[in-house]
Amino acid sequence: MSKKFLAKYPALTLASLAGICLSGFVSMTQAQQVYPMANATVQPVNDGFYVPPSATTLATKLPGTVLRYRAIPNTTYSARVSQAYQLMFRTTDGKGMPTAAVTTLLIPKTAPASARKLLSYQAMYDSLQLNCTPSALTVNGKLFEKGNVNKALDAGVLVVLTDYEGLQSQWVAGMNTAHGVLDGIRAAQKFSKSGLNNTSPVALMGYSGGGHATAWANEVQPEYAPEMNLVGVSMGGLPVNPKHAAEKVDGGLFAAMYFGAVVGMSRAYPETNLMDYVTADGAAMVKDISGRCLMGTVEGQPEMLTPYVFKKSSKYWKSPDFLNLPEIKRIIDDNIMGSRMPKAPMYIYEGVLDEVMPIADVDALVKNYCAAGLSVDYNRIATGDHLLLAVSPGKGMDFVMDRLNGKTANSNCP
Repeated sequence: MSKKFLAKYPALTLASLAGICLSGFVSMTQAQQVYPMANATVQPVNDGFYVPPSATTLATKLPGTVLRYRAIPNTTYSARVSQAYQLMFRTTDGKGMPTAAVTTLLIPKTAPASARKLLSYQAMYDSLQLNCTPSALTVNGKLFEKGNVNKALDAGVLVVLTDYEGLQSQWVAGMNTAHGVLDGIRAAQKFSKSGLNNTSPVALMGYSGGGHATAWANEVQPEYAPEMNLVGVSMGGLPVNPKHAAEKVDGGLFAAMYFGAVVGMSRAYPETNLMDYVTADGAAMVKDISGRCLMGTVEGQPEMLTPYVFKKSSKYWKSPDFLNLPEIKRIIDDNIMGSRMPKAPMYIYEGVLDEVMPIADVDALVKNYCAAGLSVDYNRIATGDHLLLAVSPGKGMDFVMDRLNGKTANSNCP
């Protein structure tokens, strides 16, 4: 953990760090409390496994510490995976305070006995409640992108799928998300049954909401997890600037993504009370959308897009200039990609016809990375739209597999 990080987050005092170190050196495995196997019929909102320890307990743990774990039914990946687990781990929210999150670890049948590798795949779950998280969707077999990790599993690479929005479902909150991804990786490395350690090669991959999580983790990693052996990153469908993405979808097919993102972000910035900014219709929308998830993949769980197709934000916000209000602009500015420079080689893919994410923003981000001397392989797909690329990871998976196998990355930066 860097000095820069400690300076930024004074909640981690010397006293608390002393307690963390003392407890951490006693026994790593003692803290890894085992729970009974997960039950696919019990949703996370009714599952005690998802109830975090007290804030006092969390404050004594290092980020990435495994707090508890349990095996999960291995039906989705039974042909490829020998062991599958959920881990609750300690992480840090966007304000620098200790919190907890959950991740899923898949250990393939072909994993080597030693020198294991890890792919952190960020699913595009975009949800405002726990029942649609990757941990839940993996157990019930409804994870939309479940097949996207098969190539890695077949090659013996362990896969971790983190609920990176956290237990509060802070959708699109960049720093909270970055910490969740990075500490999910640390938890997998520390887990007593993984065969991993902090020198194990790690790659990141994700698209859309998962691309957002991947990009943020990639940018924050040098500051927050400098010890991590991050060898490659593949990401697409990037919401580089939340304001521009909101303006693009407002009143269109994907309008719900704007409204849902505002609700998710409000949970990361509770000091700005969202209810002060909404109309009566807006208050009803906030209440309704808070129980929805983007893909509607859980039986009985309402999906997000359909009720808000072609709805305009002017119906919900009191101010016609909501996104430009000073306090809202400060939140947006906090969540624009590109203010930190990552280190790992990147593959970035974006559809020119993307209906959600402005291609100009991604072009600018790539230019920024290239100007800093980073290795970027940018695939600007002329015929690609948002949904088509979500189910076609193709070269993105090839890129991270090559990095995990030690091959040198190509860069097409000018």
